[in-house]
Amino acid sequence: MFLPHMNHLTLEQTFFSQVLPKTVKLFDDMMYELTSEARGLSSQNLEIQTTLRNILQTMVQLLGALTGCVQHVCATQESIILENIQSLPSSVLHIIKSTFVHCKNSESVYSGCLHLVSDLLQALFKEAYSLQKQLMELLDMVCMDPLVDDNDDILNMVIGE
Repeated sequence: MFLPHMNHLTLEQTFFSQVLPKTVKLFDDMMYELTSEARGLSSQNLEIQTTLRNILQTMVQLLGALTGCVQHVCATQESIILENIQSLPSSVLHIIKSTFVHCKNSESVYSGCLHLVSDLLQALFKEAYSLQKQLMELLDMVCMDPLVDDNDDILNMVIGE
C-alpha cells in the first residue's frame, strides 16, 4: 500500500476524511448484502455461495488495507494528535465492531450452511483482530492537542456519539 509521506493533518484532510466515510459505507453495504444473501445459502446454490465468498474476500482485503493505513500513521514515530487523524479511529472502530458482531452472529446468519463460508469468516475475524491490535497501538501513541479547549467533543467523536 502506498500512502504519501505527508504530515498527519494533511493526510487527514486530503485522504482519510474523503475516503474513510465512503469506506465505512461500502463496508456497511457489503455487510447488509452478506446478511441478506445468507438466507438463500445452500450447498446447491453455487451462485449465492460464490457471491458471499467474494464479498467476504473483499471485506478481508478491505480490513487489510485499513490495517496498512493505521500502520502507516504509527510508523511515522512522531506523537499523534488525535484531531489530526480524527477520521481514522472512528471509522476503523466502526468496522471492527461491525465485523465482530457479524462473526458472533454467524451461526444464526448462515444457519446450517456455516461450513460453506467458515474459512473466510475465520480470515475476516483474524484480520479484524489484527486491525484492532494495530488500532490499540495507534491509540497508545495519540495525544490530545493542548490547544483544544473542549476535549469532550473529541472523546465523543471516538466513541461514536
